[in-house]
Amino acid sequence: MINLIFFLPTFVYGGAGNSVYRLCKNLNHKRYKINIISIGKCDYKKEFSKFCENIYELKTKRALFSIGKIQEITLKVYKQNPNKTIFISGHHYANVISIIALKSYKFVKTVIVERTDIEELKIYYNFKSFIKNLIIYCLVLFYYKKADAIVTNSKRAKLDLQKIYKKKIININPPSLIKLIKEKVKKRKRKNYTVLTVGRLVEEKGIDTMIKAFKEIKLKNVILKVVGDGKERKNLEKMIESFGLKKKVFLLGQIKNPNNIYLNSDLFINASHFEGFPNSIVEAINFNLPTICSDCKGGTREIILNGKGGDLFPVGNYKILAKKIISFFKNSKPLKKKLILAKNNINKYSLKNNIQKYDKLFIDLIDNW
Repeated sequence: MINLIFFLPTFVYGGAGNSVYRLCKNLNHKRYKINIISIGKCDYKKEFSKFCENIYELKTKRALFSIGKIQEITLKVYKQNPNKTIFISGHHYANVISIIALKSYKFVKTVIVERTDIEELKIYYNFKSFIKNLIIYCLVLFYYKKADAIVTNSKRAKLDLQKIYKKKIININPPSLIKLIKEKVKKRKRKNYTVLTVGRLVEEKGIDTMIKAFKEIKLKNVILKVVGDGKERKNLEKMIESFGLKKKVFLLGQIKNPNNIYLNSDLFINASHFEGFPNSIVEAINFNLPTICSDCKGGTREIILNGKGGDLFPVGNYKILAKKIISFFKNSKPLKKKLILAKNNINKYSLKNNIQKYDKLFIDLIDNW
């Protein structure tokens, strides 16, 4: 059997966590022994315990301090099952740490997954984040060449990484689509029309852009629902209150299964400053929701066919976003027409495709050991 060790620093319910969980759950458990490493609590611990060998929740506060533990756990996994071992990490800083930790271990192959576009590191919100991103960018330039395989979540992320790094890069989209909803979802009659967004409450998700847009929107029966949680919640609550939008904008917190929210919404917005591969956009399209997205780096354009499958607006431009939302509720036909094209495109983001491509990658690594 082959040992697989997955390292994701922040293992919370959401995009990256969902992708790793779905992959691990559906791999061949007779072929692979799966181990999980997270920094702090792993939200999927209960689910993973049904099929994983071990789940390690490191108590270090920073990823940098996890190097020794990663070495210790990897050696322990190998000794328990002295077969070929593959270590898979996600996100740039975790990838660098993994390569540093395991560079002297000849019994391990490292697969690094770039879950956001590398151009993310050129976006910062203060001097501290500028310095941090600059250091990570330099480390990426130096260490990525030492990985045995590099995976990106989107074609755009692959192209941007290839500009600075010439080694072969594999594009594997996350398992965003579990089951295609073929029939049209019937909307129930209700007093309000709902605009939905799903994502962590952090600066880069652009939730503030949507709130500012709603300040511009004077339609009385249109509300915004935000599914997700994060460190920006208090700041966003203050913004909502200061704009007088408490009856128009609702922060719903983290919802483990948001299917009913998708079913009862009318329009989906993604206003991110950058993305990896936004599963929520694929999910929205699958639930027959027209989409309006920021034209950010990452997989967004790929999903909505460069604007043919949904509308795009400049990152951070809340006034253009507001105009597009108003336009949709005045005449929804153009965006619903784009939705048909987007829906026909999302089959490629299926769980089956994701499993097959990762399985091939792992087997190729073993065959070429």
